[in-house]
Amino acid sequence: MEKGINFESVSKLMFLHEIKDKGMVNMKKLKISVFAALLFVLSILTACSMQQVESRTEIQEPVDSSTDIENKNTETDSPSISIEKIDKYEGMEITDWLNEQTVVLSKENEELEKMSLLENSEFYPRSIYLYNLDTKEYKTVKAQKNMFLGGATLSPDKKYLLYNEYSIGDVAYFLMSMDALEQSTVPEDNLGVAYTAEWTDDQHVIGASYHGGAYLADSSRNLTQIAELQEDQLLTVQKMQDKIYYITTDSPSFQLYMLDLVTKEKKNLKVDNADGIIPSPDGKLMLISQGTESTRRLLLVDAKGNILKTITEGSEVTGASWSPNQLMIAYQLKSVINGVENSGLYLYDVLTDKSVQVAANVGNANIRWSPSGKKIAVTELDERNYSSSIIYLK
Repeated sequence: MEKGINFESVSKLMFLHEIKDKGMVNMKKLKISVFAALLFVLSILTACSMQQVESRTEIQEPVDSSTDIENKNTETDSPSISIEKIDKYEGMEITDWLNEQTVVLSKENEELEKMSLLENSEFYPRSIYLYNLDTKEYKTVKAQKNMFLGGATLSPDKKYLLYNEYSIGDVAYFLMSMDALEQSTVPEDNLGVAYTAEWTDDQHVIGASYHGGAYLADSSRNLTQIAELQEDQLLTVQKMQDKIYYITTDSPSFQLYMLDLVTKEKKNLKVDNADGIIPSPDGKLMLISQGTESTRRLLLVDAKGNILKTITEGSEVTGASWSPNQLMIAYQLKSVINGVENSGLYLYDVLTDKSVQVAANVGNANIRWSPSGKKIAVTELDERNYSSSIIYLK
C-alpha cells in the first residue's frame, strides 16, 4: 500500500477493533444522588412529550427478573416503544447519516475489477456512497481500485468525511471535504500515525497513535501529538470539552484515565478492564464498556469518572450509541438465560431506567441514530459479510 499506516498484522488490527466495538462491562455501585439529579433534569426536557409517550404501545413482554440468568441482564419492565417497520439492506455497511433520508455507506463496487491480491481476489473493492432511502439512488463519494473503503463518518457540521482504507495488513484513516464530491480528484491526506480516529467537533479528529500516545488532527490535515500522553500506550481516546479520556494498555488491566487540558493533570478514574468510551452529545456523560472474566458491561459514567449506573450486562455488548436528544441509548446484547442464548438490539430509556428489545438475532453491531432520533441504522459484520437494517421508531 502506497499510503497509510502499516499494522503489525491483520490479527492485531482485528483484535483492537473487536475490543473497541464489543463494549460494555464491570460496574461499581450506583451513585444514587448524582443519577437522581440527572433524571430530574431529563424529566423536565421531556415534559412536553408526555402525551406522545402515553400513546405508544409496548412491543415486548418483560423478562422475568427472577429467572436464573447465566449472564445476567437487566432488560426488565420494558418502556413503551413502538416500531413502525424494519428495512433490510444486504451487503451494506451503513456508518452515518447525512440527513433524515440519506445515509453514508460502503459496499462492494462491481464497476471496478476484483481485488488483485490473491487473499482478496474473490471480492470487489468496497467504495463509499451516499444512499437515499426514499429514491433508492446511490451517489459515489469515494472509489478506489484494489482497496476496501469503509468506516465513513461525517463531521458534526456534515462538511468533512473521515474514513479508512485497507487491503490486507494495512489500515489508514483519511479526511476529505464533502464540497469536493463533484471533482475528479478529492483533496485528502493520510492521518499516518492513527490506529483510531473519532470526531471531537466540526473541525477536529482525535485518536490513538500507532507510535504511542495520542494525536489531534484538524480539517486542514494538520496533525499534533498530545505532549502529555506521548509516553502512554493507548487503546482508545476521546475528547469531551476541555478533558481527554483515554484507556491505557500499560498495566495488566486496562485503566480509564482523564487528562485535564487546562491544569494538565492526569487522573486514574479507577475503572478496570475498560475498552470503550462513547461520549454523550452534550459532552457531560459517557458510556464505558468494561469486561470481566465471563461478562461484558455497559456503564453510565459522568465527566468526573463517577459510575452512575450499570445499564446492562451479558456475554456480549456492542455498538452502544446515544440518541441525539440523549434520552435513549441503543446497544446490542447477547445473554444466556437458562442455557438459552438470546441476542438482540435494545433501547435503554434514561428517564425510566428500563430497556426494551426492539430487534432479535442481532450480533456484533455498529449503531447510528438518524438526526431526528426516529430511525436507527444497525450494521452487523459476520466474518467478512456486512448487512444493515434501518429501524423506524414511532
